[in-house]
Amino acid sequence: MENFKLFFEKTEEEKNVQQLIKKLPAAHRKLLNGYKFKYQGGNTLKGDDGHIGVIFKDKITVAAPWNYGREWVTLHEIAHLVWENFCDKKWQQEWKKTVKKHTKRQKQNNEELWCMAYACHFANHKIETHSHPAWDAYMSKFCKATG
Repeated sequence: MENFKLFFEKTEEEKNVQQLIKKLPAAHRKLLNGYKFKYQGGNTLKGDDGHIGVIFKDKITVAAPWNYGREWVTLHEIAHLVWENFCDKKWQQEWKKTVKKHTKRQKQNNEELWCMAYACHFANHKIETHSHPAWDAYMSKFCKATG
């Protein structure tokens, strides 16, 4: 009977992911139906020294990088799905203008910067490098319109 009970209990990790997802707009949460989350130790993904998170088929895999929290990296990966499904040319053009307001940003493409801003918008602990009032204002507007 004990094993049967364990089958239905959620791990702490699963509970944390559910709490995280609750923060997102309903339409963005819907994108995650059917996705599983997998977390690994180490600064980068196993077998991939260049990435700390990835979406492959129905799985979002996140490492435990030194400079970023797992919550933030998970949000960043979710943001790629949101970008792909909700960020049309109008939103991308507005984002392109908004990006320029943050002069200390990293040198990344617009999608990567957008995902970083999205992660900061929802994370409990924002990454200062990717946090900017104009970016957050854009995300508030975007989430209200698409969520």
